[in-house]
Amino acid sequence: FSSNPGRGGREPPAVEWVSRVMSDREALQRLSGGENCLLGMVTGVMAKSCNYPFLVWKNTQQQGLPISTTWTTAKGSFSPLQVYRGLPMACMNLGGTNAVQFGATGFFQKLLAGSGMGQDGVQVGGAFLGGLASGIPCSIWELCMIQQQRFGGSTLGTPARIVQEYGASSLSRGATMTMGREAMFTMSMLGVTPLIQQKLVDSSGWERNTALAAGSLSGALLAGVITHPMDTIKSCMQGDLGRAKYDGIVQTGKAIAAEHGVVQGLFKGLFYRIALISTTFFLVNTFKQRTVPLLFPHALKEADKAR
Repeated sequence: FSSNPGRGGREPPAVEWVSRVMSDREALQRLSGGENCLLGMVTGVMAKSCNYPFLVWKNTQQQGLPISTTWTTAKGSFSPLQVYRGLPMACMNLGGTNAVQFGATGFFQKLLAGSGMGQDGVQVGGAFLGGLASGIPCSIWELCMIQQQRFGGSTLGTPARIVQEYGASSLSRGATMTMGREAMFTMSMLGVTPLIQQKLVDSSGWERNTALAAGSLSGALLAGVITHPMDTIKSCMQGDLGRAKYDGIVQTGKAIAAEHGVVQGLFKGLFYRIALISTTFFLVNTFKQRTVPLLFPHALKEADKAR
């Protein structure tokens, strides 16, 4: 579907139909677990293909490395394609993580809705629990991605090298921080962002895309600032599997703060992460709205009948 409004500034018919018969608050609850996983995978890969450089620059700055290393080869020559090194693993990461997040969030939202909880609580609480569950596989994928960004290697060869050099238990390094981060991240992306969008549309008459942009930025600021220290500690731990500088969670946090200061250390790369999260929230929710009528038209018909 075209991202540009049709005649008279209106949305294309299919998108307008989605807005009319099924709000974002209902979307994941209307789909089956498998459908939610597929929707999350598709939107995650599409979003990551658009904003991957922000992720590379964020990880690079958090580890105290020069940003210039992301576009120069080992021999020092300029190569813009270097910034896309690790993109397949990143797409696998976000696509897979989004699949788990959408599937788990839909499951928990249905569970909470059956308990009689209010719709706002269902939306936000289900997203939080879905994000917590997604942190387990996400941690492994991000570990491989960060190692690939630093040292190169193939998508399949990198995890094999990690296990060979550091043991299978090293694949769980940074998992606790990842689970906490993803819980807040998903709560903001699938809970807070569409909730703010809906409130602005209903109460203030904002245009849906403008409201989504405002919701995305608000959600990104909330998720980004609160979880950034966790993300920084996780990135440093996963970039140093040999534990030459960073050991456990507490020691890593103290080492970063001692070397760079609390703000300059634990919040390194915050600008790039806010840019990454806000664009991800906007892209994922936009792609979600526009792919549901294409992939799952039956959900719209069921919602229309329910009304």
